[in-house]
Amino acid sequence: MDQYLQRKRPVSLQQATALTNSILTMLVKDMRPMSMVDGEGFREMIRQFNPEYILPSRTHFTHLMEKKYEATLLKVKETIKEVKSALTLTADVWTSRATEAYLGVSCHFISEDWKMKMLNLATMPLEERHSGVNIMTWLEEVIAKYDILPTKIKAVVHDNGSNIVAAMRMLEEKHGWASVRCSGHTLQLIVNNALKEPSISRAVGAARHLPDQWVLLEELTQGLQPFQCATVYLSGQEYATASCLPQLVKGLQRSTQQTRFETGAGKAFLASAEKGINERWGCLNTISAEKENPIVLSASLDPRFRKLKFMGAEDGTRVQGSIEVLAIKEVRGSEIQGCEQVHQQRVSVPGRRDKSALDNLLQSDTDSLSEEEDESHEDQKLQMARSEVQTYFAEPAIHKKDDPLRWWRENKGRFPVLSKLARSFLFLFLPPSTPSERIFSVAGNICSQKRASLSRDHVEMLTFLHFNPE
Repeated sequence: MDQYLQRKRPVSLQQATALTNSILTMLVKDMRPMSMVDGEGFREMIRQFNPEYILPSRTHFTHLMEKKYEATLLKVKETIKEVKSALTLTADVWTSRATEAYLGVSCHFISEDWKMKMLNLATMPLEERHSGVNIMTWLEEVIAKYDILPTKIKAVVHDNGSNIVAAMRMLEEKHGWASVRCSGHTLQLIVNNALKEPSISRAVGAARHLPDQWVLLEELTQGLQPFQCATVYLSGQEYATASCLPQLVKGLQRSTQQTRFETGAGKAFLASAEKGINERWGCLNTISAEKENPIVLSASLDPRFRKLKFMGAEDGTRVQGSIEVLAIKEVRGSEIQGCEQVHQQRVSVPGRRDKSALDNLLQSDTDSLSEEEDESHEDQKLQMARSEVQTYFAEPAIHKKDDPLRWWRENKGRFPVLSKLARSFLFLFLPPSTPSERIFSVAGNICSQKRASLSRDHVEMLTFLHFNPE
């Protein structure tokens, strides 16, 4: 009996496959190099776990990783195909330790159950110069790879680099995509420029030697606190943030105007920060009949800010009018789709024939009643849409700490038309480019010194699999 129990049992094919897949999942999830499976210490550990399991080579794991990438790519394409709401992209350019450039692109949307979703689309290796024209072409290549129609994309969020700003200007003209600059990056530029004031630089340098300069440092700590708080908040990925931006900018303006400092350097910091806010965000709340402002529309469809207190009453009325126009367009778009479906059904009815000229002459007044009823039905739907808008803006705003997506999930039955608009505009929940920077943080781990020789295609595959787990 002892000999039977102690006898070594071979590993079945099913067990070996499960162990191999588990190791591959660990390599992808923990961003470990494929060469790890060749390490003597790793092999000894596996032998301790199961002496009968034969660990495959690095080449085998690389082949499995490539197959896993292809399978996951198909799943991501299918997921995007099923998304009914608008999409937003984030994009940024990064250079690895091996001085190789990559374009990171992620896709964001709100699911049917009002959950925020993110998918990594690309960590694309770049061979050519990072010009605006090339970046525009690369972004179009990415969406073509996933069979995404340009009309499905609402906006691209990005940093303030001149090349990507130029690319977005061209994409906005070509496809109508809204260009949304990174709020976190913009805040950083405002603060850095304010701290470059000559009087502040001299005072900070002298503060290391002169005790009385600590007054200035205390003032700067107080002045920087609102910007630090705003940056941390806008870096969140689990809640809506873009809709908060108008109110947040209003709060930063109020902070710089109401704070009182004694030192000249402290006053210079406040003046420079206020100037930077006005220069970079002065047109944030601009309303135009020719062009949508996605940030303001997003804020108006956030029930926390629907009273639009960050702008004047006249501009607030214009925003409500814009929402009403969008709601009417939504109704008419749905009606057109419905009519097309009905028309197809009527055409496909066996034995049905078109009316002749004689039929039209002999038609009685009551024969056209159904058409009049259709028109009356459309008017009724349009009136209901207008009523939705009026009711929505008349209700009190919810608490600032409440989740707007949860509110819409619970109230979509009361506001069926507006909920569709909200799904299209509240997708702007991320600080532009932050997800791309997180992609590069992961890519940086993958492109560590130990893996600097990793092929560019494998960098993209590993990053893609890490952010799009099964």
